[in-house]
Amino acid sequence: MSTRHLNALFNPRSIAVIGASERATSLGGMVLRNLMAGDYPGQLLVVNRQGYDKVHGIRCERRIKQMPWAPDLAIICTPPETVPKLVRQLGECGVRTAMVMTGGMSRSYSRNGEPLMYAVRDAAKKAGVRILGPNTIGIMSPDTQLNATYAHMGVLPGKIGFVGQSGTVASAVIDWAFARGVGFSRLLTLGDGVDIAHDDLIDYLAEDPGTRAILLHIEHIPNPRRFISSVRAASRSKPVIAVKSGRFPESEYLPHTLPDGITQTDPIYDAALQRAGVLRVNGLDEMFDALESLSRMRRVRREELVVLCNGVGPGVLAVDRLLYQGGELAQFSEETVAKLEQRLPGYLSVRNPLDLGYDASPQLYADVLQILGQDPGIANVLVMYTPTLLEDTLHIADSVMQVARRQRLNVFTCWLGQSTVLDARDAFYEAGVPTFFSPEKAIRAFMHFVKHQRGQRLLAETPESWVEPEVNRQEAREMVQKVIRSRRNHLTNREARQLVAAYGIQTLETAYCDDEEEAVEAFREWGGPVNITLLHERGCHPYLEETSGRGRYRYTIRRLNDEAAISNACQTLMEQYRKHFPNSGFLGFAMHQTNAGLEGIGFSLGLTRDAVFGPLIVCGSAGARVNIMSDRRVALPPLNMNLANELLARSNAYRLLREYSPKPEEDIRAVCQTLVTLSQINSDIPEIRGLEILPLLFGEDGAVACDVAIDLGEPVRPVIKPYPRELEEWVSLKSGREVLVRPIRAEDEPGHLEFHQSQSPETIRYRFFQYRNSFTHDDIARMVQIDYDREMVFIATEWLEDGTERTLGTVRVWTDADNIQCEFAVMVRDDLRGEGLGRILMEKMIRYCKARGTLEMVGHVLPGNEAMAGLARALGFSVTYDQEEDVVALKLPLNKPTEDWHLDRLDGEMPPI
Repeated sequence: MSTRHLNALFNPRSIAVIGASERATSLGGMVLRNLMAGDYPGQLLVVNRQGYDKVHGIRCERRIKQMPWAPDLAIICTPPETVPKLVRQLGECGVRTAMVMTGGMSRSYSRNGEPLMYAVRDAAKKAGVRILGPNTIGIMSPDTQLNATYAHMGVLPGKIGFVGQSGTVASAVIDWAFARGVGFSRLLTLGDGVDIAHDDLIDYLAEDPGTRAILLHIEHIPNPRRFISSVRAASRSKPVIAVKSGRFPESEYLPHTLPDGITQTDPIYDAALQRAGVLRVNGLDEMFDALESLSRMRRVRREELVVLCNGVGPGVLAVDRLLYQGGELAQFSEETVAKLEQRLPGYLSVRNPLDLGYDASPQLYADVLQILGQDPGIANVLVMYTPTLLEDTLHIADSVMQVARRQRLNVFTCWLGQSTVLDARDAFYEAGVPTFFSPEKAIRAFMHFVKHQRGQRLLAETPESWVEPEVNRQEAREMVQKVIRSRRNHLTNREARQLVAAYGIQTLETAYCDDEEEAVEAFREWGGPVNITLLHERGCHPYLEETSGRGRYRYTIRRLNDEAAISNACQTLMEQYRKHFPNSGFLGFAMHQTNAGLEGIGFSLGLTRDAVFGPLIVCGSAGARVNIMSDRRVALPPLNMNLANELLARSNAYRLLREYSPKPEEDIRAVCQTLVTLSQINSDIPEIRGLEILPLLFGEDGAVACDVAIDLGEPVRPVIKPYPRELEEWVSLKSGREVLVRPIRAEDEPGHLEFHQSQSPETIRYRFFQYRNSFTHDDIARMVQIDYDREMVFIATEWLEDGTERTLGTVRVWTDADNIQCEFAVMVRDDLRGEGLGRILMEKMIRYCKARGTLEMVGHVLPGNEAMAGLARALGFSVTYDQEEDVVALKLPLNKPTEDWHLDRLDGEMPPI
């Protein structure tokens, strides 16, 4: 993850086009012509071994070594076999950024049999050159008059950044956007993406003041950890909309091996994009419709919609589409109904959708919108109009725009038709009012807006706190390590139950029997009815039934009430075992009481592992519904209670549970707690390759895992960094007070709010550089819900007598995408000054940042904050007054830079460490 040298890509002062000629079919010639046609203001140079003096009037050199200066950006348009050598030569000449527009390098091979694109990657890495491509369409940046592409046309200037993977798709986007009047700040494609990837560009665009929204076309995500981290950071400040192509095995560009228990890969991408705060759409047309709504609609809390039209038919079409997509109609208040009845003709009924009549005038539209704007229960209005002989469409549009400017309402429009409504649509576009061609497109765009708002709210919600059960992590770890040392790749049924029980998940009491005689003896002890299961080595692996086929064999016989039935059951199971699994080692029988005390909807929960996205948490129905109804939903760990509830709510079994459970809220909570526990197991024991609980049922004391299967593999960490429990530490203050210093969690929001509200106005001013009377939920959510890959917050807490945790102090760092520099902020309760807590927090953060390789820590304090400046000096910071900004700048070197660009990023030479 790095924005290293990307400024030379987006804002090059000089460009060399390698391989350009005046042939009409010359790729380099096309690029050069586009650069010249766009009035690129920087220096241009051509390199062509044919030895031309000039190409299209631009100076040409025969070899790279003969270039009179090292360009900021080199564009390579030569045959595939020449590219690796050219990259090495560019590096030797001091070029640090290059675009390889040559295609076919994934299908051309070097002498060692690898595709040539990997030779380009290796050469670039060795030479220190950043590479966009190969097989990229290039880059457009209208504000710097840069069109370094072979595209057939340029783009309009705008505020949208587009990052694609396919050049042909980008060409279509360019044409499409131009026709719709959509402009771009930056547009480029990755091609094969051997170096510069989505995450690098997203990091750059997130900080680009000229980019207000980011559009992504994705075919695959080679490094999901970096991708999710960068998009999570960007989506907090800008809408990010993505099209993911290759949704089915037949359309995947790169084949994706299915994880155990998963029948499609597309839900994994859905889960990843949702967790990153991205709005996923189904195609390019939807992308621009979603952009229209996200960039022009106002953020509101309410999701209900009013449909306003001059005819019943269009309104009904809109409502049909709204309800089909899970939207809601708004209800009019009694006062609004009374006002509307007074204003509308008597033959029209007041209901939603609201019909204004075929002869609706501009004034009627305006009056009705004003009435709706006075109803606090109404936030969103779709205004529709069908052309008539009685009114001019532009006059109606003008009246709507006039009211919309003065209202708090989210107003968007649909002027139906084509030839007679174009002027009205153009007027809406110029006024910034979202407008659409049909009721279906308008509703689809609105629901994208709603979906995005829901996703952002979910990511900012305060998770429910719950007391974690007694967990014996050491016992579970030792058990897994013992199995690994014995060279087994799975846990036995008994071991699997013991592991989840060590984490507080209830399991059924089970008797394990080596043979039929022991099973009969166990039955004599227990009495009936009982269930008996045959155990064998292959059966110890999770998701066995997904691949073997449900119902094709019997592995459990239920409700056995006498010894003869036990004997017969054992023999039947042995016959089934020998027929279906003859090469799987026999491990005996397991017996437990028939689940008389368990009831409810059966769930299948577990962990599985994807080759790209790593560990996944799955949740859905138990039994045949998993396959027949495709009821297995996917989420990326780690989970908190909110995310667990969202995962559960997507399953069909959730709706059954809500409808038929005698205690739905308790059961839902029990399932969510189990999902969070599975997330914790995954974090603690990364060697677990797969884990399946089948089924999870409900008893008097909560959820019970009836059967558990676990297999093992190489340790794999989740792509989203979980809570780093290993950084927790107990410390003593000067008074002897014992406090816990630990990373912050999303569940800390209430305590963090109280911490800020308890501080004096002066302390708040020193921390935030202004007086603040209050903090909103969104303010605190941003402080506590952090990406541990990008930020770190340590808080000091103590437990009060009422069982709540109180925050005593906090230190925070924000780290740039390249891990070059981090900025800190620290604050301690006013009544704890002099206890040394500020120093303890700062020293812990300095150790942490040094260990992760950050080069420099910086901070800024107000001139009057002598306490912080004194602490900084004591810790080794340089302390200087910045007269221009009127702040005291603090700077502490942490690690030595190892690259020249590190020094460039640090704005000059660093003091010796």
